Amino acid sequence: MILLIDGHNTFIRNFVVNPNSDENGNPIGGILGTIRSVKWLIQEFQADKVLFVWDGSGGSRRRRSIIAQYKSGRKPRLNREVHENTQASQENMHWQRQKVKALLGFLGVVQIEIDDIEADDVLGYLVGLLDPQPKVVVSSDRDMWQLISPTTLVYWPTKKVIISAGTFKEHSLFLPENFILARALSGRGDASDNIQGIKGLGEKTILKLFPELAERALTEAELYRLAEERQGDGKGPKRWYQAVLANRDLVNRNVSVMQLSSPNISAAAGSTIRNLAATKPSFNLTGFKIALMNNGLQITDRDIVTAFQEFKQRMSHAAA
Repeated sequence: MILLIDGHNTFIRNFVVNPNSDENGNPIGGILGTIRSVKWLIQEFQADKVLFVWDGSGGSRRRRSIIAQYKSGRKPRLNREVHENTQASQENMHWQRQKVKALLGFLGVVQIEIDDIEADDVLGYLVGLLDPQPKVVVSSDRDMWQLISPTTLVYWPTKKVIISAGTFKEHSLFLPENFILARALSGRGDASDNIQGIKGLGEKTILKLFPELAERALTEAELYRLAEERQGDGKGPKRWYQAVLANRDLVNRNVSVMQLSSPNISAAAGSTIRNLAATKPSFNLTGFKIALMNNGLQITDRDIVTAFQEFKQRMSHAAA
């Protein structure tokens, strides 16, 4: 099983909530929590390959070129141990992130980070690249749900739930293939990313207007054709068909920004991703232990060494 981990998402979740500090009182929860998360994941899914994908420096230039306000106005994520000082928290976050990168480098984890490209685009690219091999995408970002297929699961860490093609209907009104199209229509859009849909249009109304979204894969063009056929006189609920048709540009823009099944990645970036995905992982448990000691870090989990040794063995068998 291949693990595709949304690196920044995983690190930030641990950085914000993990209260551990070193002997000098410096927060280190992002470091310890991330390493423990990776350990748990490789055990839980019996992984034989791990790709840990970071957001590239500069974020997504492509998305900002489409929506100027993309992710603007986001508040800095704070470590609760130093929440009274935003600057200190951000400096500590950068320091912990660099330590995580160094430590994962000893543990057979391949890390991917490409400037101006967000992790979700790289993850979408990897899902297509690695098919039909079985894989698990790990992220609390619901945009990842569109990647679910017979060969791709999503582990939703905030709910501790594995979502598959077979269980998707327990979490969404729509098929995975239509998940982003429905979000593009919804008035909720993606508030965290400053992506706005059709004001006032909710998911239940969307399903009522287009039940096909729960039945078969639907393209934007097919959806607009259905809206044209059903718009009637524009009274009552049918007014929403007219609203959909009047907002085609908005919906198309939202789909373009949110979709991950065909990420807009340059040939050079694609080549880099392919090369990194094929990289033979580096594994050095002794180096890992020394790095922990040199940085005043201590992971007391009794099974940490065993877990990564077993991971190394699975990697070797998979490569043979």
